[in-house]
Amino acid sequence: MPNLIKEIKNTMVKKGISEELMTQFDFSEKNYNQPESILTLIDQMDKLLSKEQCLSIMEEQGCCTTGKPAKAHSDFGKKYAKKTVEEKIKLFDKLETPYKAPCKLNEDGTLSVFWETGNEGAYQCVCGYMKKLSQPVNVSKTFCGCCGGHVRKNLQRSLGVKLQLSKIVSSAISSKGKKRCEFIFKINDK
Repeated sequence: MPNLIKEIKNTMVKKGISEELMTQFDFSEKNYNQPESILTLIDQMDKLLSKEQCLSIMEEQGCCTTGKPAKAHSDFGKKYAKKTVEEKIKLFDKLETPYKAPCKLNEDGTLSVFWETGNEGAYQCVCGYMKKLSQPVNVSKTFCGCCGGHVRKNLQRSLGVKLQLSKIVSSAISSKGKKRCEFIFKINDK
């Protein structure tokens, strides 16, 4: 797994988080691959940053955004480049990858994306970091922005638009399996 703590730190720097504020975070990389260390950093983010800053940082994260998943989304995007976003969403059953999330256009022009495994009322978190923890565990929805980053990067390839994570409505892990993950994205033309 990537060094998520280092990636989050680098993203904070790119997003212009002040050096003074950065000193208040624990970026210790000794246990960088341990979910507990990452959750500690996420808790600090929730306390020290605005919700918008947290979403902006976490939407830049995400695993499985290269290799076969990325190629499948890129190929789909090229094949249906002349279609509208709405038409592309209706064709998602033709997307040849297990890394696709059902989505729908909302009346306000945003995109709702659903990410799930399991069944209604017994959804499971898809994140490899969280699967390492003894369950149940309390996890901030801010952490789930990392999965939102995965969805965002791949959907941008397949839909041919720029997406911005604007809200994490629900997550399987923070709802203890009662709700599936739902992300809302603003859509901007590229």
